[in-house]
Amino acid sequence: MKKTMLLVPLAFLLFGCDAQPSATKTIDASTVEQCSQGEYAYSLPVDLEKYTHAMALFSQEGGDNPYATTKFKQTCQQLLQVEYKLAYIAEQSAQATLPYPEAGKVLYFKQVDDTAYVVLAAQEDGWAGVSAAMAAAEPVITRNIQLNSSIQHVTFGYAPGDEKQS
Repeated sequence: MKKTMLLVPLAFLLFGCDAQPSATKTIDASTVEQCSQGEYAYSLPVDLEKYTHAMALFSQEGGDNPYATTKFKQTCQQLLQVEYKLAYIAEQSAQATLPYPEAGKVLYFKQVDDTAYVVLAAQEDGWAGVSAAMAAAEPVITRNIQLNSSIQHVTFGYAPGDEKQS
């Protein structure tokens, strides 16, 4: 018991007192509707307006992460002939959740092993409130990428060694 008590201060030092749960959760492939060839799984919150509002409040005030209790509706969408399927899916997800469609344009997408690196126009040319909007968009983008690939992690930024393209 004493050994365990010695680890408690170390845990607070490493993780902090108010550690927030991850905004994303791993998608269980067994519960995913299988789409036909030439289609992709597309998942959005049932009540998108309520979700974006709740995520904006969560990002600014903290509390319980509303993503964990959000109900999603999944559909199969026709996949256009695009060079980078996952970048296209990320862009569709971003444009559906961000308040300005042009803010959802994917400027950079790179996959390294099981990690996808994504940079959106909103991150490069933001507006007042962009962080709250991104708090709602990032989990949905991550969800849709994971539904359609074996990617485990999505990072919103450039891959190590890459830098902002001028």
